[in-house]
Amino acid sequence: MRLLLVNPWIADFAAFNFWVRPLGLYAVAEWLDSLGEQVILLDCLSPFKAPGRFRREQVSLPISTKLPIKRSFARYGIERSEFRRRLHQSGRFDAVFITSVMSYWYPGISWVVKEIRKEIGNVPIILGGIYATLWTEHARSNLQVDLVCKGSLEVNKEKICNFLGLSGLQKDKRAWYKLPIWDGVDYCAVRTAIGCPFRCTYCASRILAPRFSQRPVDEVIRELMHLKRIGVRQVAFYDDALLVDFNQRLGPILDELERRQIRFSFHTPNGLHARLINEQVAKRLVEAGFKSVRLSLETVNANRQKETGGKVSSVDLERAISHLLKAGMKPSAIGVYLLVGLPGQDLDEVEESIRYVKALGVRPYLAEFSPIPGTLEWDRLEDQGVVSRSMDPLLTNNTIFFRLFTNYDMDRFRALKLLAAS
Repeated sequence: MRLLLVNPWIADFAAFNFWVRPLGLYAVAEWLDSLGEQVILLDCLSPFKAPGRFRREQVSLPISTKLPIKRSFARYGIERSEFRRRLHQSGRFDAVFITSVMSYWYPGISWVVKEIRKEIGNVPIILGGIYATLWTEHARSNLQVDLVCKGSLEVNKEKICNFLGLSGLQKDKRAWYKLPIWDGVDYCAVRTAIGCPFRCTYCASRILAPRFSQRPVDEVIRELMHLKRIGVRQVAFYDDALLVDFNQRLGPILDELERRQIRFSFHTPNGLHARLINEQVAKRLVEAGFKSVRLSLETVNANRQKETGGKVSSVDLERAISHLLKAGMKPSAIGVYLLVGLPGQDLDEVEESIRYVKALGVRPYLAEFSPIPGTLEWDRLEDQGVVSRSMDPLLTNNTIFFRLFTNYDMDRFRALKLLAAS
């Protein structure tokens, strides 16, 4: 079979290319190739510079709200004409696999499906990924796809094989980077593990990957070596818990790269656990070429830190920043994530958190809270009648949800955003 894999457009009020790569589709491509099938990748988010901006096309918000949102809704990625060109350039294919990330980006999937139905016709379409897992029934009811896969690829392999009539018998497995799907950009995202051992009340990591599973160190090293050979210069680690078991996982990877004199500019767009950054770890990160590091604090409020999972304290953050600066990392390379709009959180707490982080000499980055089905924060809000499974996932978009349910003074919030960025 010839199988088309599609990374859909982003549908949001804002989007930025923090080294975005469709790692889930790469795994699907590896599996399908091992079955002897031919894969073709159509990535609506490539090629674009990273870090940098995607192409933006303003579109109408698919739902009606009475919110005074001044920011416009948009489609991010390649032009529709370019999508159609790539679609027809792909030649004949027997089925389509579409991935999904943020649940409230699902209009991007809908746009892809409509284009395929219009241009190609009634080809089987299979949807997987995060939205398909968290909002399975919504996807089944609202998208013209033929199969919605809830959960990981591993738990859906038999279902997919039965649906497409594949044998399921695997041959020698080739790594994704040895398949003809690479787009030639100078950056890539890499994971050294799947899942996270922590249990933060607002995070869906344990739902999407119930077990924390680490990749073999030599497998990651081979991947990085090949990426270097094909011209990749920037690598973003997309782990949820990159520093866990540092001496058994990331440490040996960095040591082997150093031994082979292989250098990258490394980035951690996902927040690192500050508690795990000691003097030795900080020194290794700086020596290995980590050029931008994000740490997770979420709030300076000690009680809320404990209530949301207890993964970090303010003392942990201070020590981590001190170690990184002492090791030679520039203050401008360090950012700290703060959540805004957590249930029960007021703007006084947000302002205190911003001023605390700025006093440490690094920049705070505000992340507006978005509720995720299956998390403890979702359950609490559902008990209060704020959210429900019957709501449109678009209402959980951070820009919309934040304005609907926090009752914040938006003028003050905008002033706090300027304070954080100054």
